Amino acid sequence: MKHTFATRLCLAVAALLLVGVFALALAACNEKGGNTEEVTVSLIIGDADAVSVTTDAPFLYDLLKEYCEENGLALEGSMSATGFYATRIGDLAEDAAAGEYIMFYHDIDDITLYIPDYNIERDGKTFFSSSAGVSSLPLRDGATYLVTLMSF
Repeated sequence: MKHTFATRLCLAVAALLLVGVFALALAACNEKGGNTEEVTVSLIIGDADAVSVTTDAPFLYDLLKEYCEENGLALEGSMSATGFYATRIGDLAEDAAAGEYIMFYHDIDDITLYIPDYNIERDGKTFFSSSAGVSSLPLRDGATYLVTLMSF
């Protein structure tokens, strides 16, 4: 079967369009659900009491950067294609050798943002294990975000 120049050109353009649409879809997913206005949330890091924070940050990672900077707390980790991987937030530090890792929980009752049946209780309140990474966990007005060490 012979392909003409026009057929090849059409296939090439179609392939480029598909790649472009796929790239835009990935970019949109990366920003999905980020906060776009000022919100007040509660933040609990480790065993500390909850603090109320007002911010216009879109995601939990952005809030943590602001909060740690303003309060002189360490925020350590690494950025990858999937987002930020936290290894230290203030005095809270993972110890991979001991099987301890920083985990993120919240009280947002949205199935798209948590892993069912991986809840924890703290002070009589249920927190959901975040299914979104810290870089893509959106801030919601009135929500509480819990950052803690878990052993595996």
